[in-house]
Amino acid sequence: MAYLNEAGFSMFEPNENGVVANGDVAEVDLKSAEQCLTEVGAFAQVSCMREVVAQENWNAQWEAEYPEVVIKDDAGNARCTIRAPFHKAPASGLDVVVAPQMSFGTGHHATTHLMSACLMDMPLEGTQVLDMGCGTGVLALVAAQLGAAKVLGIDIEKNAVNNANDNVMLNPNVNVERLTFELGDGSACDEMLPDIWNVICANIQKNVLAADMARYARTLAPGGALLLSGFFAGDVPELHVVAEAQGLTCVGVSEMDGWACMHCGKPLIA
Repeated sequence: MAYLNEAGFSMFEPNENGVVANGDVAEVDLKSAEQCLTEVGAFAQVSCMREVVAQENWNAQWEAEYPEVVIKDDAGNARCTIRAPFHKAPASGLDVVVAPQMSFGTGHHATTHLMSACLMDMPLEGTQVLDMGCGTGVLALVAAQLGAAKVLGIDIEKNAVNNANDNVMLNPNVNVERLTFELGDGSACDEMLPDIWNVICANIQKNVLAADMARYARTLAPGGALLLSGFFAGDVPELHVVAEAQGLTCVGVSEMDGWACMHCGKPLIA
């Protein structure tokens, strides 16, 4: 899935035979996809079928069996529940409502789970948080419920920004004045003042994270936290080197289902 994501595919449905990858015809690079499959073929047996289908909201097909995501503490108690509007509200912990639409970030992917869990361990009261590649806005909503004073989410997909704004309205316990979502990419950081974000979340592709690391480091406040995910555990050493080159330190790494989340910090100014 990670290989095909770099070729323009954006939605994946694992099944007993492998995975069904869906992508907009205008965005998918078939030559790149074929090259990706060739590379995977070096360490796995690969076969594939290809067809063009009418675009639809694939989530609607499995909404009836759509599960909620519960992030628990070591004792098994719910710390945060990420659910759809048709689920019942949890009895305890954060209640984050995200409508299952076509944007990435419903909380079910291991990377979103890891990032949410990491945010839960941080003192966010009164902080300023930047969510790069915000998708549905799930991480921004978690940060806002944890007391962040200002949260800005940025995504390259217009549908994602619209979806995130819709999800804010599904969470009445969130102060809408604290949350803003904008269309853009890493270059948006170039217009920001330095040292302004206490926490930056970036759950994106490895190559994008590496390319924008300097931007994150510049806008991250001294003593702040940079949370990175969207890559495999085997990619951690490479991103560790990139982060250190920008003066950041690796505080910790968590893993789930082969995916990783890095917690990097920016040293305080002496």
